[in-house]
This record gives sequence, C-alpha cells and structure tokens, in this order.
Amino acid sequence: MKAIKNQLAIILLALITFSSCKNDEKKADNKANTTPKKDSSKIAVTDKTITLFSINNEDDTETIEISGSEASDDDEFLLDGDKNVLIASKYKRNKEKLQLIKTDTLLVSDYNYVYMDSNSKRRVRKKVQNVDYFLFSFMESPLGNGDPSKYLIFIMLNMDTLKFYTLQYIGEHSLVSGEALEGDFAENKILDSNPEIKKELYEFANKSKWIYTPTGKEKDINYYKNFENKWYSDNAPKNGKSPDIITSTYYTEDLFKFNGNYDKNDFIENDSFKIVSYFRNNILGYDKNKKLYFPIIVESCNHGCGKTIKFVSENEIEVSFEISDQEPETIDLNAIKFSNNPL
Repeated sequence: MKAIKNQLAIILLALITFSSCKNDEKKADNKANTTPKKDSSKIAVTDKTITLFSINNEDDTETIEISGSEASDDDEFLLDGDKNVLIASKYKRNKEKLQLIKTDTLLVSDYNYVYMDSNSKRRVRKKVQNVDYFLFSFMESPLGNGDPSKYLIFIMLNMDTLKFYTLQYIGEHSLVSGEALEGDFAENKILDSNPEIKKELYEFANKSKWIYTPTGKEKDINYYKNFENKWYSDNAPKNGKSPDIITSTYYTEDLFKFNGNYDKNDFIENDSFKIVSYFRNNILGYDKNKKLYFPIIVESCNHGCGKTIKFVSENEIEVSFEISDQEPETIDLNAIKFSNNPL
C-alpha cells in the first residue's frame, strides 16, 4: 500500500510540473509575440548582447538599432569577446510596440576588440540622391600583442534597405600622433564605382578624432616631431635592399624627452656619446661635442624587436636583438650620413 501511495504521489507531482511548464511556455510565447526577436542566424544573442544606439527615420515611423554582442562589463561600447558581431535591425514603430522588419550583419570580427565611438555627435545623417543614410564608426584592435595596427571602420548605412558601404583606415599610434592613428585608407573598388558615397565617407572619416591630421609645423617632415617618418624616408629600401649606411638627421630638440621615459639600464654613454635604446622601440643618440640629438634605428613593435646596446669602441656600438637567430649588428656612429649640417 505504501508503494502505491508513493507511485501516486510521483504521478501527481509530474502532472503539476507538466502543467506549470505548459503555463510558462504559454507566457513565453505571449511575450515573444510582443517582443521582436533577433535573427539567430546572423548574431548569437547572449546576455551580453546590447543595443549600442538607435536612430529614427524622419517621421518617427521606423527605428534602426545597432546592436553588439559580447559587450564589456566595464564599457558597453566595447565588445571584447573572441567573436564580436555588429548587427543593424530595422523596426516599424506602432504606438509603443516595435515590429521587426529586417536585419543585416555589419561586422563579424574574430579575435579583435571592437570599440564603438560613443559620442553621438560624431554620428551623422546624410541625404544622398534623395536617400537617407546614417554614418558612424568603430575601431578594431587585435587581441594579444602581436599586431600594433588598429583598424578604423567607417560605415554609411542606407536607412531604407540597410545596405551599407564601408571605408577602412589602417594605422598605428606614433609619437607624433599620440592617441590618434597615423596610417592610410585601404583601397575599396566598390566605393570607386560609387563616387558620391565615397566622397561622403571620406569627408566623414577625415573628421574622425581617431585619425591623426598634422597641423602647423607638423606638416613639415623636417620638424623634430616627425623624426621617425624622416628616418624611414631616408632609409627606405631600394630595389628590395636596405641601404648599407644609415642616414640620420641632427636635431637641437631633446629627442630623449620626446620619445619617452627610460631607466638606467636603457642607456650607455662615454665621453662623446649618450645612446638610449627604448624597450622594443627606437635607438637614439646624443653627440656631446656637437650638443645635438639624432636617431640611429627607428622601429617599434609589441614583440620581436627588443634590442640591447654596448660600446665596442669609442665610436662604435653593438646592437643585439631580441630574436635569438638575428646576428648582432655593429654601427659606426662616425659613419652615419646626415641629411643636414650641424649647427
């Protein structure tokens, strides 16, 4: 008898659980009918998928939402997952409800941080050939430290069809650019065949806070803040071969201070020269007799270009490289060719 009672109790409990589950499913279905769903084939919706920003059309009958996956806990405009996705969703506004009309994926980015420009003032609406477009931008930054480049993406989105055009800028932070990027726009044949769209995208991109634009003295390659670009220009490979003799430039300005901090293990000196090797960065010199600064080697990276230095004679330094299979290089400081005469 006790066994029969236990069995009846189990059956009753199962019926209650089944009924509860059905009620929950019904509630979920009702909620689904009033809340637009994301297109799971184009974006993996998680707890960290958020709407980054939205924009309404001119008569407020439609809304476009730009959503991102894997939003950071610390900054909602930073997507920090292994696979980050941006998606545009278009909704029809009906009183307080939104009806999903269409979606399109703007970006699928593997192993890159994606940072959306959070300043709404840097998002622009534009009408081209009587079509409404919306322009905005974001930055891709590779995970890890193997690639110092960053990638700016400028998007021009058709607010009717969600068709979009992109313009990419590839650059790096440099001494002269500071927090902005110094680089170049990537070629885009699709934009070449749409000159009006291309014009608008370039005008939009060239106003970006992320792109370094030289002003005043910075336009002159001989200005001391441009010593890196000047060195690269003077020592550019010819016919695939680097020059045998380094070409440098003398500067009265303190290049050590401009290049940044260094500690006592980063420099060597004798009666004639002081030489500083910055960590995975430039090697700069100071001629104590002429009282002038000059770059010796200009390069920077996140790994692989670390260098140590030592004097092997009064005027010669030996440069040993972080990469073990790269032979040390001896540089005769008196043999350096200078593009300008000392003062």
